[in-house]
Amino acid sequence: MSGLPFTKAHLLELERFVALIKADPQILYNPELKFFKNFVESLGGTLPPLNKPNVGGDAPGAGPTKTAKKPEPEPNPEEESEESDIELDVSGVVEPDIEEPQAMGDSDKEVSEEDIEISNAKKREAISAYSEGDYEKAIQIYTEAILLNPASALLYAKRGQAYLQLNKPNACIRDCSRALQINPDSAAAYKFRGRAHRLLGHWEEAAKDLRESCKLDFDEQADEWLREVTPNVSI
Repeated sequence: MSGLPFTKAHLLELERFVALIKADPQILYNPELKFFKNFVESLGGTLPPLNKPNVGGDAPGAGPTKTAKKPEPEPNPEEESEESDIELDVSGVVEPDIEEPQAMGDSDKEVSEEDIEISNAKKREAISAYSEGDYEKAIQIYTEAILLNPASALLYAKRGQAYLQLNKPNACIRDCSRALQINPDSAAAYKFRGRAHRLLGHWEEAAKDLRESCKLDFDEQADEWLREVTPNVSI
């Protein structure tokens, strides 16, 4: 991108991060985001106070006070049941991965026939490593294949799938977004990106991607994942 040392994928992730902070500023009190909290404050920004449960009773030094306690109303089981029905199911949501972006290759590279041949051989190696459960190795080999042939949407989608296995949804989203830049009809890229959004709790984005994946090439697993996130979208 002209004038900025970022890719479009970087800016997309930054935009989502800012939207997440706007929706719940309390996230900035997470110790892992202390650097960003300090950055905001260094620019003169102020944060809402940290919400903490009042477990200490009266303030230190204050004398005992007596207040008449009003009888608490009896809980209504029907009301509690109705409220529980509309709660989001956040089981399976993971903490976002904040590692350095993975190598994406040079999109302007002139790919030779030899590059494609070697890249295809590495793709087969990566598929074998993935099937054996060695996802780190699969990612490493997929990266080598991508550097040789950065015009292959499938390589990015398959590496994104491996990142999913390591619970690195942001890395998966970066790969699948690049795959869709190359091939907007990649059902696999929509499928894995949709799953990554689900792991981050991005319900609407997850449903949109999974729905598009099933539309392009129906897949039972993608359909199962779509049915999993749909209740949270309707809420």
